[in-house]
Amino acid sequence: MNTTGKFLPLGPLDLNWPLILQLDQMYFPRPWSSNDWELLDFSHHHLLSWELEGQTVGFALISFLSGDDTAHLLKICLVPGQRARGIAQDFWSEITHWLKGSGIEKVFLEVEEPNVRAIGFYQKVGFRELRRVKGYYSDGVNGLMMSLTL
Repeated sequence: MNTTGKFLPLGPLDLNWPLILQLDQMYFPRPWSSNDWELLDFSHHHLLSWELEGQTVGFALISFLSGDDTAHLLKICLVPGQRARGIAQDFWSEITHWLKGSGIEKVFLEVEEPNVRAIGFYQKVGFRELRRVKGYYSDGVNGLMMSLTL
């Protein structure tokens, strides 16, 4: 199987838009409503997909303002069948290359403290924990704030 993916910026008019919303519903503990997605402002929200053999297998949603050097990783997803094969690192490498080309120097994110798999990945690609926030999520789960300097 080809593990070299195809990196694509997407918007709400793209054919894969419904698939991205479906992936969000299937794989996030707190998926966004379709209204949340519709309210995105694509002047500063950037939706990026990862395709393998013509199939969308992941996406990332990143926010930053033009001229700013800091981005916020809002969501990143890779379908479970594609994990632990180096594909996530390939996708992240493309994202960081794109971010650097956009003038971004630092990325921030929040992640659920119990999500050790995600935390391990973030640490592997260079994110560092900034702080732990008790009860950060609506169900009382603690959050970790992390940052990465590109």
